[in-house]
Amino acid sequence: MKKRLVLVALIALCLVAPVFAADNYSGVAKKDSVGLGLNLGTNTGVGFRYGMGDFDILANIGLNLFKLNPLTLSGDVAASYNVYTIDGGKNLQFPITVGAGVKTGFRFGNDFGFDLSVLVPVGIEYTFSNVPITLYLRLAPGVQLLKNTKFNVAFDFAGYVGALWNF
Repeated sequence: MKKRLVLVALIALCLVAPVFAADNYSGVAKKDSVGLGLNLGTNTGVGFRYGMGDFDILANIGLNLFKLNPLTLSGDVAASYNVYTIDGGKNLQFPITVGAGVKTGFRFGNDFGFDLSVLVPVGIEYTFSNVPITLYLRLAPGVQLLKNTKFNVAFDFAGYVGALWNF
């Protein structure tokens, strides 16, 4: 029953979102814009972005598909800055972003555990000029500080591909 309710809510969001989207979208991340969409990768689920011009806040929450046994609910949040824009001409602009953030994970199974890492996401994105959709790819190397609720310094990595509907 819960799965059906979530599915109905996602379908309703997809149907209602275009009504609230900006009519005159320029294809550039606007100041005080909000993006909501799907995220595939280290934590497959929902993606969120709050744009502030060249600077934005990114957040994702979902299931970690690389750690299905035990089931792991992961989330991350990062501040990102546009360091360079590749100009492809004819409204083809690909901002390159670099940021800093944290990733958490809650392990469910026989023994509950908590993971915590510090990440440096590097990404490229493209926002369509006709519709308020942004596609992105982010790779985030980092340092793991906690693994299964125990202090453990190690290399960590996160990777994402996703799409956001910008409001």
